[in-house]
Amino acid sequence: MIKVLIISLFILVSISVKSQDFSAGAQLGMTGTQVTGDGLSGFNKAGIFAGVYVSRPLGRLGKAQLEFNFIQKGSRKNAKPSDGIYDSYLLRMNYVEVPIMYIFRIIKPLEIEAGLQFAYLINYREFDEHGEFYRDPDVPDLKKLDFSAFAGLHYKINNKWGISLRYGYSILALRPKPEQAHFRWDAGMFNEVLCTTFQYTFQ
Repeated sequence: MIKVLIISLFILVSISVKSQDFSAGAQLGMTGTQVTGDGLSGFNKAGIFAGVYVSRPLGRLGKAQLEFNFIQKGSRKNAKPSDGIYDSYLLRMNYVEVPIMYIFRIIKPLEIEAGLQFAYLINYREFDEHGEFYRDPDVPDLKKLDFSAFAGLHYKINNKWGISLRYGYSILALRPKPEQAHFRWDAGMFNEVLCTTFQYTFQ
């Protein structure tokens, strides 16, 4: 699947280089994430976001955009011995993600972006206060594919640079409810992501 996505992206980038209708760029940013359904709360897990994109005008005030990104998601609870909290939890997930979106200009230079994104889980690791641990055999493993919806705002600093703020949420559970409910996953688990990125357009 990853090979197909990479080949598709290179084809699109090649088209953008040869066509006046397409533009391409790169982006880099940070994520703040949490996992709904893990018994924790707060966007406490920071991560890296990096990728490339191809866009094409679609309508008088908008454009369609396809991206290919690396994104880190997960969940974190820090121990606080001073408050009598000695347990901790950390879930690190690395994804390759492909968002498809429509970007609509509200007032120059502000735009609204919304769409769907498909992600493939490269790997993940879980830790508690004792170190890395492996899942309970009675708890379903994380799904390799994550499907989510997102929306955000994009501010064009100039013709080359922009900054984007997005919020995304999984449509399907990334770890479904186990047959015998466990306190941490009794409602299933869903990725929830806040992402801030700087974008640079090549043409």
